[in-house]
Amino acid sequence: MKSVPESDVPQSPFLWSRGTAARETLRYLDRNGIDAEPLLLKAELSRGVLLPDSDGISVTSQLRFLELAAIETNDSLLGLHVAAEMDLRDAGILFYLAAASTTVAEALEHLARYAEAANEAVHLEISQHKGETVLAVRPIGWYDESRQQFSEFIALAVIRALNRATNRDFAPSRMTFAHPRNSGLREIHRILRCPVAFAQTTDSWVLPQRVMELPITSGDSRLLHILEAHADDLLAERHSATGLRGLVENKLLSLLPTGRVQMAAVARQFGMSERSFKRHLAQEGTTFGEILDRVRNRLALRYLEDRRMSLQQIAWLLGYSEIGAFNHAFKRWTGTSPGRARNLTALSASAS
Repeated sequence: MKSVPESDVPQSPFLWSRGTAARETLRYLDRNGIDAEPLLLKAELSRGVLLPDSDGISVTSQLRFLELAAIETNDSLLGLHVAAEMDLRDAGILFYLAAASTTVAEALEHLARYAEAANEAVHLEISQHKGETVLAVRPIGWYDESRQQFSEFIALAVIRALNRATNRDFAPSRMTFAHPRNSGLREIHRILRCPVAFAQTTDSWVLPQRVMELPITSGDSRLLHILEAHADDLLAERHSATGLRGLVENKLLSLLPTGRVQMAAVARQFGMSERSFKRHLAQEGTTFGEILDRVRNRLALRYLEDRRMSLQQIAWLLGYSEIGAFNHAFKRWTGTSPGRARNLTALSASAS
């Protein structure tokens, strides 16, 4: 068994998550008639960015939202209660990879390999020790926010998924969590059904060998092959969009033709305040203006190669309301006008 090498895990100050835990927590609050809007605001989130087809959210916002929800509901075990009620299919590609595997051992290998496709801040390591398999959950980066609710949510969600995939009702041999806990211990043992230790060096789930060999009842090798290819594409996409800068570049590709490329509007697309948005970009050594300029410059050079596109059309595709603004920006980038650059490109092509 192997896990993703730590060198392959993004080290950006802005770490991305698909937001499954936050989305499930929001649904839980809604079902229980609890007003989530103030909590979303404090976590710099919105209902829009928590939709299943959204571009994801920051890890920090997700952690903060879960902790705020636990305080609001006066439920220190909120993460466990949310995981106990969620529809496991809503975990997306990770659930379906596990369900299509042949054994629990293979399912865990897929979880370890593709965890980053759902959350860049979670690194899973699988090891063997005295006839037991240990799955260690190592967080990437440092956060001011507590990980307590998220860590307990993930632990139960994974065990539930393996129970469902095998159609067996088993529990781990034992579990550990890095965060401390002084209350709710009896309820935690009832839910997780195994010895649990807190304030340890890392989160870990220990499974006996007999569990690792259990067959997955829904195993499907053909489907698994398709899912692996899709998961590999998701990982490649995440690696090409490491950090907030990459996410902003990808977002601008779809937003430019609409003209809605003001920084405040783009920040809202990520469920972030303008101030937080600027701070995260500064940590990555860039600004929104620099990213916007770079994307427009790259696209302009590409569009100019297609002589079927008029300069007016190119200006519109780049988000400029007037061709004059495009001409001015292009001259700043290249020292010449877009029309002259197109002619020079054509002359160069004909000469060759």
